[in-house]
Amino acid sequence: MIAILTNDGFLKIDKVKNYFSNNIDYDWKIYTSFDSMLEDKDKIDIILNSLELDGNKIKEFNNLKWVFSYSAGIDNYPLKELDEIKVTLTNVSGVHSKNISEQVLGIMIMFSRNLFQAIKNQENRLYKKYHIDELYSKNLMIVGMGKVGRELARRAKAFDMNITGIRNHVEKGSEEKYFDQVYSTDTLDQHLNNQDYIVSILPSTDKTKKLYNYDKFSLMDSKSIFINVGRGDAVVEEDLIKALENGIIKGAYIDVSEMEPIPEDSPLWDTKNLFITPHISGSTPYYFDRAIKIFKENLNRYKNGEKLINKIDYKDMY
Repeated sequence: MIAILTNDGFLKIDKVKNYFSNNIDYDWKIYTSFDSMLEDKDKIDIILNSLELDGNKIKEFNNLKWVFSYSAGIDNYPLKELDEIKVTLTNVSGVHSKNISEQVLGIMIMFSRNLFQAIKNQENRLYKKYHIDELYSKNLMIVGMGKVGRELARRAKAFDMNITGIRNHVEKGSEEKYFDQVYSTDTLDQHLNNQDYIVSILPSTDKTKKLYNYDKFSLMDSKSIFINVGRGDAVVEEDLIKALENGIIKGAYIDVSEMEPIPEDSPLWDTKNLFITPHISGSTPYYFDRAIKIFKENLNRYKNGEKLINKIDYKDMY
């Protein structure tokens, strides 16, 4: 049986009922809290989840085989416990690729064409020309070559950018379409210089937390724009502020932060050349349709005993 865990927030109950009633040939039931599933714990073999799972109580689900995360991020999941009971965890990797790519390209154009200055000038009724540039031939580094990173590279190539990719594992002789060069994460420091745009699309893991500190920013160029649409805990925010205030890098955009929402008294709000959005780059009106398509494909694979897509590696945490 499929347990659909939602409180009608991120995952809407009406949408679930409408879709499952017409498209899913499998026993299913909606639960609005983790504890409400306990009465059926011996029947449930699949959980389609949008809430928090109890790491201790999940061990009571003796027939549980697969958890489908309705979000791409899995850093809040009880990974250790799920691994111990041999439950497969998958996510919706790829559901954000189109919209996050559009968000990043939009930000790069804003910086390149200096549209931030245009907005300020219009607010002040000032008709005055200002410096502008192009994305053409600029160096773009994409740190995190998952589905979002690859889609961003594909679209950025339309602007004739030179694209460097950074990923965990690089096989000798392997090539990635749309990337001009690819390096492993352990060589990141060697390639941060002379990049016009550095886009971080990293998940939250033990290796990525606090990755971007002042030492990293100091290796970047004074023309560099740093963009984070991955996870907020990858950045030491006080070091980012310092790097911007000291002109170590030219500008930055963050859609994610260490604390969300960002407190009103946070110095981030007053940092020059820093643009902030409230964790919306992944938002899209097509989220449900794309996510449920991934679930449907995996459900068919599950019923046929085939390998599931977007399977999480508990060791790498993504």
